[in-house]
Formats: sequence, structure tokens, C-alpha cells
Amino acid sequence: NPPALSLSENVSVCGVRGTADWFGVSKDGDATQKWQRKSLRHCSLRYGKLKPQVIREMDLPSQDNISLTSTETPPPLYIVDPLARGRAFRMPEEVDGYSVPQTPITPGAASLCSFTSSRSGLNRLPRRRKRESVAKMKMFDSAVKKKNISTMNKQENKPLERGWRKAKEGTPGPPKVPLRQEVVSINGQRRGQRIVVPVKKLFAREKRPYGLGMVGKLTNRTYRKRIDSYIKRQIEDMDDHRPFFTYWITFVHLLITILAVCIYGIAPVGFSQHETVDSVLRNKGVYENVKFVQQENFWIGPSSESLIHLGAKYSPCMRQDKQVHELIKAKRAVERNSACCVRNDRSGCVQTSEEECSSTLAVWVKWPKHSSTPQLNGKDREYGSVCHQDPRICLEPASVSPHEWPDDISKWPICTRYNTGNHTNLPHIDCTITGRPCCIGTKGRCEITSREYCDFMKGYFHEEATLCSQVHCMDDVCGLLPFLNPEIPDQFYRLWLSLFLHAGILHCLVSVAFQMTILRDLEKLAGWLRISIIYIISGITGNLASAIFLPYRAEVGPAGSQFGILACLFVELFQSWQILAQPWRAFTKLLCVVLFLFAFGLLPWIDNFAHICGFISGFFLSFAFLPYISFGRMDLYRKRCQIIVFLLVFVGLFSGLVVLFYVYPIKCEWCELLTCIPFTDKFCEKYDLNAHLH
Repeated sequence: NPPALSLSENVSVCGVRGTADWFGVSKDGDATQKWQRKSLRHCSLRYGKLKPQVIREMDLPSQDNISLTSTETPPPLYIVDPLARGRAFRMPEEVDGYSVPQTPITPGAASLCSFTSSRSGLNRLPRRRKRESVAKMKMFDSAVKKKNISTMNKQENKPLERGWRKAKEGTPGPPKVPLRQEVVSINGQRRGQRIVVPVKKLFAREKRPYGLGMVGKLTNRTYRKRIDSYIKRQIEDMDDHRPFFTYWITFVHLLITILAVCIYGIAPVGFSQHETVDSVLRNKGVYENVKFVQQENFWIGPSSESLIHLGAKYSPCMRQDKQVHELIKAKRAVERNSACCVRNDRSGCVQTSEEECSSTLAVWVKWPKHSSTPQLNGKDREYGSVCHQDPRICLEPASVSPHEWPDDISKWPICTRYNTGNHTNLPHIDCTITGRPCCIGTKGRCEITSREYCDFMKGYFHEEATLCSQVHCMDDVCGLLPFLNPEIPDQFYRLWLSLFLHAGILHCLVSVAFQMTILRDLEKLAGWLRISIIYIISGITGNLASAIFLPYRAEVGPAGSQFGILACLFVELFQSWQILAQPWRAFTKLLCVVLFLFAFGLLPWIDNFAHICGFISGFFLSFAFLPYISFGRMDLYRKRCQIIVFLLVFVGLFSGLVVLFYVYPIKCEWCELLTCIPFTDKFCEKYDLNAHLH
């Protein structure tokens, strides 16, 4: 007996064995054959006919019919009987003389996972039986009845329909009785036999042969005519998985899209820009005609600002963008030199620059020129004043030593409690303030304006603040969880959160159609865990590339994930190349579909960078995670090296994208042409049109 292993050794052995089973390179012959047979069976339905010699060697079924007989029962042996009338073959049990009663086909003994050809099973059955004597028929009937009773008492009943998974190897079960393979023929049924197989055909679910799934049916792919018997066993052992991940992700997409449309509404529908003009009360106390420009959404969904607030991929919310930071910094420099402009008719006051304050109709209360200048450390303050805020009347936070407010007003805090009566004799305090900070657009732009104008521009009005430097507009624009540091955006989780969002109802329906066809078909092959890994990681990689090359465009949807799944089709085709009858034809059809989808990505709101990088990452991951067919021991070693190489290449690709995004951000002017061609002047412009950064 081998020595008992310790707990650590046992855990190590189980870990190594589990890893080998996960990647399909286990030394367990039964597990490997089951994994490989599954791959080839899927190939037979997706990528067209196999080579003729491959079909003959593995005795695959015809491309139209799939036999429901067991893989464990060998095909019947036929005896050439040249003296028989009306038929050329006889079963061994049909020779003259005493014959042993045949074991009837029971539900427990019949398997629904076989790929034995109808040509080799159905058509080889004799069309007529030799007429027997009455005495012999009675003896045969009594023997069959006796055998049926003993068989039914010994065996347990099994369900008629094949489950989603086969029983594990080594699990205890009823003893298997060697059965003669029999399939009921439509042309000539055997007399006295139970009608079992046709009933099973009514309830059996058609399996997905490797490489010949739904796409294979559409492109008329077939196996070769000759396939090695070893490859045949790999196909037959493969079993389908339930598409749990497909159903879950589809339900989540539909639910989130419905909630987003109900809560945020629908933006103007179209391909250009929508303009709204109205007369609005501005901060100067007069009505002005203002225009609000918004990009139309042809997907029938929320606006881009709403999508960003929901969690769309948007670089300024994921890192400290240099250009957005410079824009905010320049605004604070202008605000540092501003002061409170008090109108002479006491109709109100607003924080403005000297150029915007009328010298005849208002007074610009600028320190230290004005008599109301306070002191700091025995010296007059250089910057100020601020409407409705002064360090002399604020109690929380109080400006007392050693926590006195700095001279720079852009660093002043928000005062939450004042110590004031009806009048303070300070003009910038006793006036009625008519403008407060309002965050407008998606790039952190802030204006001191009225609430009416802020609401008209779909901005975020801050009633509690008096200066733009006291608010963080990017925090308002991005929403979701607050930044750890208000000055540095850190919502990196948008890389995968945007995979669950859609630009509108039509966008969601396209994703649902893709997932319920292509994604579900592939998940039946590889299982929910492998497909979910490829789906999520491909989408994250695609969004990361899009955030690098198109930082100021809000993008949503699983575009990268879907192209990662399309890459799985190419990998499955390459793995089945040696057994397909016309592999180049299947490759050309797949290539045309992908090129069409890339061309479709030249429209607005569709991101081609996510398509490209999602496809590349899905291609690498598929070689490591998808089922495969091995054509010998050397091919198995090649598979192990292939897993390591492609995983390392993917890790290098992802690491390079992370470095480009966070450490060495790049600026690409022509990259926008790869994802949106400007057929008109306003076809591709969107997302905060009145705040250009380039």
C-alpha cells in the first residue's frame, strides 16, 4: 500500500490535479477523453462538414440525424446469408436453430449520448425476418418474458431523457448488461419489440457537436469523411452545460436598462445634436436667451451625462486626467482674483471678476482696496471679498489661531454657521446673493450662476457653497461612490461596471440577441465558469483600451465582451481545422461577419477600440480555457505550452494597457476616426460640446 499523505501534501496533489482538469491537460484518461470528445462534437455542428476519412474512421453520424443509441453497446454484427430470400444480412441470433433470448432495450440501458450514424445503425437492420415455426415462436416469447422480469427486478429505472451531465466515472450504479444495439427503423420495425427509442427521441435534447453549433448550421459546416476513432471517443464523451451565465447576464441587462430608462428618461432620438433655446434669469438679475446643446441618442435611452452618472466608462472619473485638471486649475486661478460685485440698487450680489462687474451700476468689493478689508497676522488680506462669507463672522469652522483661514480665498472652507444679526455693515454680507456654484457638463466646468440657469443646463447646483473652489464637480459628474481623495478620481471599477449598462433599448436588444444565440451556444460547450471569465475579462480589457485612446467619450455596453466571445469562434475553428472538410470556407465566413461588425463600429456610440482589444484578449484567453481536441501525445504537450504562452501574452497585454492608462497616458488625435467617421460636421461631436479640451 502507498504511504498515507500528509494534509499539506494531499492539498498540493488535489490542487495540481484540479488545475490540470481545469485546463484540460489531466493525465486521467477518462476525464481527458470526455473533455476532448465534447470539443469535437461541438465542432461538427458549428464549422461545417468534417473530412470524409475522419467520419469513416470514427463512424460519426450523418450531418442531419443523430442516433440515440448507447456508446457502450457495440454495433450489431451481421452474417452474410446468400441463401436468404429478400435480404442479404442476418443477425447472429437469426440463424437456424435454438437462439438465446435477447435482452430488451430498457430506459436504463439506453443512452442518449451516442453519435452512431443512422446510416450504420438504421439502414443496416434487416427489412424482413425469416418466418419461424409456431413452436419456436412460442418458446422465444416465453423466454423473452422471463428475461424481461429478471432484468427489470435487477436494474433500477433511469430517466428517459439524458441529463445535462454524464455520471461521474467510478460512481456506483446498476450492473451493465451487454446489449445488442437496436434502433427502431421507420421502414421496417421489429415485431414484438418495445417502442422505446422513438419515445426518447421526443424528449431528448439535441446535443451540440464540437465546432458545428448554431453558426455551423448557418454556414453549412460538416466533418471530414474520415476521423480517427480516438477523436471519435473525444466527441462522444462531451456533454452540454446549462447556460446559467447567459441567462443571468441577460436578465441583469434587461433589468438595469428598464430601470435606467424609467429613472433617467430618454434623451432626444437621432444622430445629430439637439438644441433647446429659452429665456432664463441669469446671475445679473436679467433674463437672457440661452441655448442648451445635447447629443441625440439613436439607441432610445438616457443622455450621456446620465450614463456617466450610472457608471459608464469615462476616463476623467477613473484617473486624474491632466487636461481636466488643468481646466479646473485655471478656473481656480481666475476665482482667486475675483471679488463680490454688489449692485447699487441693492437687488443682489454675485462673485465675479472685475471685467464682469459694471463700474456704474455696481461696486466691486475688492480687498485690500475696500475699507472692509480684514487682517491676517497683522496685515491686510490680499484676496477677497467673497459674497456671504467672511472669516470674521463664521463660527464653524472658526478662523482662529492656529487655524486661521488662508489669504487665498480658493482654499477657504464652506461656512456652516454664522454669527450675524440683521446688519453687519459689510456690503458683501448684507446683500442678497444671486449666484452660487453650478457644475455644468461632464468635464468639471463650474460657474457662479442662478439656480434657474443651472437647472436649464442640467447642472448640479450647490446651495451650501459660495465659491467653485469649494465644490468638486467631477464628484458630482461621476456619481457612484465618492472619491477617496476629492481631487483625484479613482473609480476604476467602471471598467467592469459599464459592461452591465446599455445606451438604450435598442442597444440592449442587440446584446440580448447576441447572448441568447452565440453566447449561450458556446456556454453549452465550455460551461458557465470558463465563458464568464472570457466574457468579463475581455470586456474589461476592451474598456481599458477605449479609456486610453478615447478618454472623453462615455461608452457603455459589453462590446469588448461580445467580440471576445466572437474570438472564441475563431479559436474553436482553429482547434478543429484538421477535421473539417472546408476549413477555409468557414474561416472566410467568420471573417466577413467580424469585419462587418467592425465597420458597424464606425458609427457614433459604438466603440471600435473596445471591439479590437476585446477580440484580442478573448482570442488569447480562449486558447487557454476552451475545450480542445488532441491528436496525440505531442499535441497534448503542445496544449500545455500553449496555455502558458497565451496566458503570459495576455498578462503582458493587460499590464501594458494599465501602464498606458495610469502611468504614461497618451494623446491620440486621429484615434477618433477609427471609432467614428464624421460624415457630417455634427455627426461625431458629443459629450459637453461647450467645453473643448483639445
